[in-house]
Amino acid sequence: MVGSQAVDNANAHDYLPPPRFRRRWVTRAVGGLGVAAALGLQLVGCNRAANATLTERASQYWQLKQQKRWEEVYDGYLDPALKGTLPKDAFLKKRLLAFDVVSFTVTDATESGDQGTVHVKMDANLPLRGIGGKVQMRRQEMTSEESWVRRDGTWYIHLSE
Repeated sequence: MVGSQAVDNANAHDYLPPPRFRRRWVTRAVGGLGVAAALGLQLVGCNRAANATLTERASQYWQLKQQKRWEEVYDGYLDPALKGTLPKDAFLKKRLLAFDVVSFTVTDATESGDQGTVHVKMDANLPLRGIGGKVQMRRQEMTSEESWVRRDGTWYIHLSE
């Protein structure tokens, strides 16, 4: 609508569009605020991960596990002490045969200093080899008890690989 005029027929007034420099300034200011807001949210997200409760971290871990996003599990949730002895490719290779988690609930999370224990109730599809080698999926309700460790304020799953 650049260069056009608007007319108010009821009051017989001509209105011009705002000057271009004002629109550019507003666009740049609003765009700059958007970038600043996005950076602020990222910083808040980083601080939130460091301050997340054991239950929150365990739930996030199980969501990734359910979605089989193993690289994210390794990068963000695996105990850093274990990463030194377990290469990422070896970790990922072991997860190729993982069963399907249909649903889960973190039922209990207890902390004792920098050690934690999480109990999870889940429904899973387990592969069972039947007669003739045919694999069938069997849905089963299971529970799991996990050890977690806090390092520099962040909870990590402590697997015994």
